[in-house]
Amino acid sequence: MSLESERKSAGVKLESDRRAIGNQITADLNRLVNPTKKTKVLPVLAKRGAVAAKTGLGTYDAKNAPSVSGGGIASPLSEADVTKRVYWDNPSLSSDGLFSFPALKQLVLQDADGAPVIVNLAAPPPPATP
Repeated sequence: MSLESERKSAGVKLESDRRAIGNQITADLNRLVNPTKKTKVLPVLAKRGAVAAKTGLGTYDAKNAPSVSGGGIASPLSEADVTKRVYWDNPSLSSDGLFSFPALKQLVLQDADGAPVIVNLAAPPPPATP
């Protein structure tokens, strides 16, 4: 095969490839403009009758009955004894690292009804290293 015939066959192949790409793009665009509609039929469900009316029945359970006070915490909360505070071992540092403050771990309060309320606080984050 001569060099000239190889070039001609390569040119013909490139031209047919380019035409195929153009035809494919045209076909893709036409599918976008005029998409084929797929119709799907929903299944037919059997008819159901109405639910018959009936009277409800409840049973009393003394264990799950609400308490007389209604539950919850009665406002306001007050700290009766400062000595009941519990602190974390590691203090909380100021942003510049010059001061350290004791970090509360647990706070014991009393609500308006005299019931104890215990507040547990998270540990302070470790100091950032510069």
